[in-house]
Amino acid sequence: MYFRTILFVLLSGALARADFKYDQTTRMTGGSMLRMMQMVGRGATEPHTSTVAVKGDKMATRSKDSIVIIDLAAETTTTVDLKDQTYSVMTFAQTREQMEKVFSKGGGKTDTNISVEGKQTGKTATVNGLPTSELFLTMLVEGNSGGQRGQMRMEMSNWVSASKIAGFDEVTAFQRKMVQKMGLATLAGPAGPMAQPGMAKGMAEMAKKMAETGGVPIVTVIRMIPTDPEQIKQMEAMQAQNADAPGRPSMGEALSGALGGRFGGFGRKKKTEEAPAAAPAPAAAAPAKSTLPVEGSFSSAASMMEMLTESANFSSLPVDAALFAVPTGFKQVKPKGL
Repeated sequence: MYFRTILFVLLSGALARADFKYDQTTRMTGGSMLRMMQMVGRGATEPHTSTVAVKGDKMATRSKDSIVIIDLAAETTTTVDLKDQTYSVMTFAQTREQMEKVFSKGGGKTDTNISVEGKQTGKTATVNGLPTSELFLTMLVEGNSGGQRGQMRMEMSNWVSASKIAGFDEVTAFQRKMVQKMGLATLAGPAGPMAQPGMAKGMAEMAKKMAETGGVPIVTVIRMIPTDPEQIKQMEAMQAQNADAPGRPSMGEALSGALGGRFGGFGRKKKTEEAPAAAPAPAAAAPAKSTLPVEGSFSSAASMMEMLTESANFSSLPVDAALFAVPTGFKQVKPKGL
């Protein structure tokens, strides 16, 4: 969700006063980490569906178990737990303070180089009933941690609507104003690789390139791809074998698949200091079949993680004001730390 939020941020201008609503589904569709997540349980890899609604100065994102309400006028974020029937309120100032602590703990002033490239590939497809074209973005992160240099490569295949979707400007305009109040670093999210100043800047650069299209990403596929050629070969072979192997993997297989090569070389030692390479996989392994609704222009089928996000059911009809309020009878609790 946070990846897509940042990409939407710079697509529009002034904040208007109208309602808009759409559905968004995110799910993990591949990569070495998928095998490890399957060990946690079925729920870990189930699709996450939410409804995003905007009404004036408020945005509500509602899923099966929660509602997140952002109020620009009050400068607050309210998180509602539908299971426990509780809610918490955090001000924008408190959120910024929490994020500064995260950056500080993570070493905000790290030696990191980030390069972003974007191109229109010329590929077209009809996705969710809408004509789209592919905008392919690549971000290469080179960092220095503890004297060891490493790389991480993120590739993003965005299938953007051929024309503007009436009313969607309300969403992007809202998020643009939210960035002005909270900062891009806050939109990076409290966890994961985005919780770093460098990564937030990289995603902001991607957002600028996305803004040039004028359309809306209907489908976005993100892959974290290794940068070491040998790791790519091993991952491709492993994923091809996994595609034909029924049942859950053992914990050893899952961890070795997800952690093999230290997450694709990010933070790995120089080649002269590396441990002996693992034995190559059998050459007879066939390419894994894709489960994606549309084929992106990725450099490799190998990935540590592959995430798919789809947007659909766009509507500019009036949105019920009750969606932006805490349900009656819910108990207020202290906000959880980031």
